[in-house]
Amino acid sequence: MLNDILYEETGKLIYIASLILKNWDLQIEEIEMIQSGQMALVWKVYTNDGPKCLKRIHRPEKKALFSIHAQNYLAMKGGRVPKILKTKNGELFKKYGPFLFVVYDWIEGTPFDLSVSEDLSEMMKALAYFHKESAGYEPLPGVPVFSKLGKWPKHYMKRCQQLESWKKLAKLNSEDPFSQLYLAEIDSFIEKGKQTLHDLLNSDYERWVEEMKQRPLLCHQDYGTGNTLLGNDGHTWIIDLDTVAFDLPIRDLRKMIVPLLDHSGVWDEKKLELIIESYESVFPLTDRQKEIMFIDMLFPYELHEKALEKYVRKVPLPVEELAEAMAYEQMKWEEVNKKLSLRT
Repeated sequence: MLNDILYEETGKLIYIASLILKNWDLQIEEIEMIQSGQMALVWKVYTNDGPKCLKRIHRPEKKALFSIHAQNYLAMKGGRVPKILKTKNGELFKKYGPFLFVVYDWIEGTPFDLSVSEDLSEMMKALAYFHKESAGYEPLPGVPVFSKLGKWPKHYMKRCQQLESWKKLAKLNSEDPFSQLYLAEIDSFIEKGKQTLHDLLNSDYERWVEEMKQRPLLCHQDYGTGNTLLGNDGHTWIIDLDTVAFDLPIRDLRKMIVPLLDHSGVWDEKKLELIIESYESVFPLTDRQKEIMFIDMLFPYELHEKALEKYVRKVPLPVEELAEAMAYEQMKWEEVNKKLSLRT
């Protein structure tokens, strides 16, 4: 019965795609549903000119416009991102209701394996090229600018406030081992968050932000194995640019590093060095810029994510997951502060 319902739903979505695709000059041979059941829908469209991707973007229109034009800018510069195919009317997208639909070249390839040093190195080089190639992107008149430049301090403060407010929810579940541990230990991590804010404000962060505002770079914001491919052409391709925004490039590095090292329970200095060295082989960073990256790494992001899952998303996490997150945050705090002390 369930399979019949899913089959019928898939058929409807493929039919909808066939109607939408009439806005593009394509000779369609077959349409395959790749991703459904959520707001972002993806179809693989087989044409006489190779496979294409039809996507319904799961973002508010203002942010979607920023990312669509950013991807077009990168592709036109020769960046390794999928090229956007224009409609018959010469537009980059077609709007139906509140949603924007875009057609891209379909990239055939295989995902990288972050446990393989060569793969990790190649991914970081590709990220560095992405940042470099994004310089010069200026949204067209009428396209809202999506920027996080200068907003880190507010983000730190908001997360510290959330960690504090979730103590009230933990007290309401005082018999729950997760909440018991949270109440017993969270204050020290809130203080670490506040110290991170203090360190950031006393770094070159604000000066770098002002420099970047003159010629900003794009951050992917969701960079990882799910959004990179080793193409059949031998090149590394970056896909799913829906979340791009102007920001300091090291924010993408931090988002890669922090969760990647949160697995073995042992600080992996060699992997950290490989990430940074690979990135810098393409896009060198100054010591001051790397200092800002290390400061950003200090914030208890992984712990915040666990608490968010528990108290906002209502995921019934076991206490062991909180304990592991706290242990990692403590280890990260000590190891990263060692690196910062060497630079002062």
